[in-house]
Amino acid sequence: MRKPLPNALDIDLAGGLTEEVTPHAGVALLVELGRRSGVMAAARKYLPPKKSAKGLGQDQMVESFVLLSALGGDCVDDFEGLRRDYGLRALVGYPPPASSTARQWLDRFHEEELVRERPRQGSFIPPESRWLSGLRAVVRHTVRAYAATQDVGPVVTLDVDAHLVESAKRTALPPYEGLRGYQPLLVQWAETGLILADEFRDGNVPASRHLREVVDEAYDSLPAGAWQVQVRSDATPCSSRRRHSVAISALPRRIRAPVSARILRTRLGRRTVNTSRSTL
Repeated sequence: MRKPLPNALDIDLAGGLTEEVTPHAGVALLVELGRRSGVMAAARKYLPPKKSAKGLGQDQMVESFVLLSALGGDCVDDFEGLRRDYGLRALVGYPPPASSTARQWLDRFHEEELVRERPRQGSFIPPESRWLSGLRAVVRHTVRAYAATQDVGPVVTLDVDAHLVESAKRTALPPYEGLRGYQPLLVQWAETGLILADEFRDGNVPASRHLREVVDEAYDSLPAGAWQVQVRSDATPCSSRRRHSVAISALPRRIRAPVSARILRTRLGRRTVNTSRSTL
């Protein structure tokens, strides 16, 4: 008879496999992080309260979407696979939402009366809905919870980027590239990888429009401290002299002059980024 291997790790194993088994046990750390940092409690606090006590709470819905993204989900229909994972249910303490419930929850972030002033021609950025304002407060809490536990240093580089998202939706508008889609604007804290501010936009909204408001929102997401803040973006929105001056004047005075990485277009239509950096 073979001798059992010594318990080198000094771990006592008890019990065995049950019906509640999941291949996604690693998300337990993500769930614990979200709950211990107070992020999920912030979702419960800042998002509009539910009209009924039935179903999942706001914190559970936010947590479910975080898990869906972490586990490689592409759309709300992928919730159905997570709902069949009884081990995941036992891990988080509740069943993930059905895809129809998830769609209804996302629809609440849209307020139709806020887009009634959309012009027939030209670009338009609707005001932020009450639900989006609540979600922005949750993001702000996330950033400050991270900064409170990590040694991030005094330098904050705000990467401002408006990227194109192609879409076949009939309501999608053509950006300057000619395709149809959307052009969301993101501001990322480069040293940490955290998103400080974002604004989902139609494809025809210029990247430089309302730049000050979005950068201000990103700055206000930072916790109190003596930060050395600078803005970095590609030079495409500032390609002309007039746009250059508009972009500079739109930045808050408390932020240093931005740094640009100029994007060049080759004859083949491909983009290359110049390795040299220049101050705008």
